[in-house]
Amino acid sequence: MDFVCVCVRIPKCGSTSLTNSLKAAFAGRNIFHLPHSVDFEGEFSRFQRLRFRRSQARSLRSEYQTTDFVEACRLIGRRAADGDLISGGHIDFPSIRAHIGRPVKMITLLRDPLARCRSEYNYCRQAYQKKAAISRIDMTIKHRMAGRFSFSGYLDFLLEHAEIYGNLAARYIGWDGDQRVADYFAEHVFHAGVLEDSVGFAHGLVRKMGKPVLFPHENRTILRIASAGAAERSKIERLYPLDMTLFEWQLLHYDEEEGSGPEAVDFDLNIPAWYANLFSQAKQALFAHA
Repeated sequence: MDFVCVCVRIPKCGSTSLTNSLKAAFAGRNIFHLPHSVDFEGEFSRFQRLRFRRSQARSLRSEYQTTDFVEACRLIGRRAADGDLISGGHIDFPSIRAHIGRPVKMITLLRDPLARCRSEYNYCRQAYQKKAAISRIDMTIKHRMAGRFSFSGYLDFLLEHAEIYGNLAARYIGWDGDQRVADYFAEHVFHAGVLEDSVGFAHGLVRKMGKPVLFPHENRTILRIASAGAAERSKIERLYPLDMTLFEWQLLHYDEEEGSGPEAVDFDLNIPAWYANLFSQAKQALFAHA
């Protein structure tokens, strides 16, 4: 490698499992930790801005003796060797690329935006319901909306603020829709996949890193809601049009990137394929209409 890798953990896309998998894949290399880099809700209120900044500054000071995110990126750029990894919180790729001062490429997982949005709602609602009333003051606005409203009402809130909450995956990856997805990925991605085929993602990483990688299903949200109906589906598609494009492109081109498909796996890592059937059906449907 002649670049530093960046773990881009898109929320509710298996990010905890991704982090733990990369710890194994990058064993023996330096792993630099950075906190969340995107303040989605700072525009709503000064309180939310301070809340985000407090958490970010605390983490930066602990790791780099600075509270400045840009300065932390520059420090990593000077200290890291090619092939090292930047991981930690939900980090957006454009922020790292703009400030590190050296070539970087990302490792990331995408997820069907429909399933991702349902999972996000479940997660936020569950967290809100577990908190004592007084503690709910120190929660994100998104958590409060999920805790108070139905899934449909939650989507209405997100759509009202689509400039903040829309195209979540595209924002973390840094794709604005202008450049061809294939060209953007060729330039900026070291390894990518879809959560629905976590087994294939792990196998591909093994081929590239030469180390055994497990992808356990971790951090599962217990609370469940019914699948989205036609109205909810329409709202999600309007909220995440770029994310839909990214997911469908990755689903269609994954075999080409890795050089083999699920039927060509030549070794067994005992990784639970907890979405294997969904992946197979979705991929067949996409190829049928390609």
